[in-house]
Amino acid sequence: MNTAETIIWSAAAGSMGLIVLLAAAEATYTRSRASVQSLIYLGMYWLFFALLCGLPETLLPLASAPWIHVAQVLIGPLRSAMGIYGGRQWLGSARRDRLTDISLRAMAWLCLAGGPLFLLLPSPQQLPASAALTMVTVSVMLWLTARAARHGDRLAWGLAFASLLTLPLQLGLYWLALDLGPLSTASQAGVGLLGVVSMSVIAAVLWLRNHHGRQIHPPSRSRRDPVTQLFSSIVIVRKIVRAQRRLARTRRDGALMAVQLFDPERLLAQVGHYGLNDIYNRLARRMQRHTGVLNPAGRYYDRCFIVLIEPLHSPRWIRTMGLRVASSLRKPLEVTALNGERIKLSADIGVGLVHLWGAGKDVDELLHEVQGVATAARAMRSRAALLDEISYLAVPVENAELGASWHAMRTARSHPARALQPERQRRTAI
Repeated sequence: MNTAETIIWSAAAGSMGLIVLLAAAEATYTRSRASVQSLIYLGMYWLFFALLCGLPETLLPLASAPWIHVAQVLIGPLRSAMGIYGGRQWLGSARRDRLTDISLRAMAWLCLAGGPLFLLLPSPQQLPASAALTMVTVSVMLWLTARAARHGDRLAWGLAFASLLTLPLQLGLYWLALDLGPLSTASQAGVGLLGVVSMSVIAAVLWLRNHHGRQIHPPSRSRRDPVTQLFSSIVIVRKIVRAQRRLARTRRDGALMAVQLFDPERLLAQVGHYGLNDIYNRLARRMQRHTGVLNPAGRYYDRCFIVLIEPLHSPRWIRTMGLRVASSLRKPLEVTALNGERIKLSADIGVGLVHLWGAGKDVDELLHEVQGVATAARAMRSRAALLDEISYLAVPVENAELGASWHAMRTARSHPARALQPERQRRTAI
């Protein structure tokens, strides 16, 4: 490696190291799990770049060459496994997309096992095998992030773009590490620039998702409720309309959740307007911890929250999410009373869920249904109810007949029992 090449790779590695330092400062300041995971991944990305670009062989003594080779073989699959682990949480694949979740799990285990197993191969075959697995993993990640973006996660386009940049970056790095042929100084500068740009894009989308989850930056008042920082009623209605079109196009399924607070006047008499707003805000935070930042939540009116959950790969996630939200929101809240004392209060809430698919139902009708189900849930022990697809009645979510697939629920939607049910009974049931 001549002087110009050393300068190029040192500058690229230094720029990427600065990104890692910024991620370390972010993790130290926020102390959140997501920021720590981002730091670990970015650190491994930097180490992957530094090991394969040729700097270690130039800067370290020749005696360390065997250890550098082992590190080069292991770092690609391990970095990919760490990226997949974080990507599962980042994309929310466990709830949203079974195909994505299964694919990511399989690739993660393959990377974890593949790195050490490659060391059992003859030495000339170890690094090529590691390179092949790493390239395949990034290609799969590109496809899955683009798929998630098509299903409504707009921020996933950024991760897909970063994966697209990483493919030629890895090709160039492995070309150098395997010594397949000379690369011009300009080509090496291009590979180094790709590394800096791709890492910057990844760091940016990770930062945006983490900060969106914590909602550190106050959103504009035109789009957000000033008390809870959830979306306003107008915005959430628009998102429901777009979601129905998207679900119809992708043939996926989701759900609409309503959380209603009953008898807020009782709380107002004890804690005043400031305390009541504090209760609304903390209930919204609890709700979002279980529904996830990927699922948009809005304040439809002062005592009603709406959450759009899409896509859901299994109907049984409706039961799980409904029970978790209801259980969390019923836990006591410690607030300041009008006399200045700290008291514990329990919110009287109801959680309603309605199966959402396609674009065939009016949004006003959907919102009316889900609020009716939430009202009916107030009389149930779990405080969570689901609109039954056959009887069109609000039933406790723990007793709901949920099949193993959405196909069964769509079949139940067209069951003749619903057609025979009187219109008046259908409307008064919820």
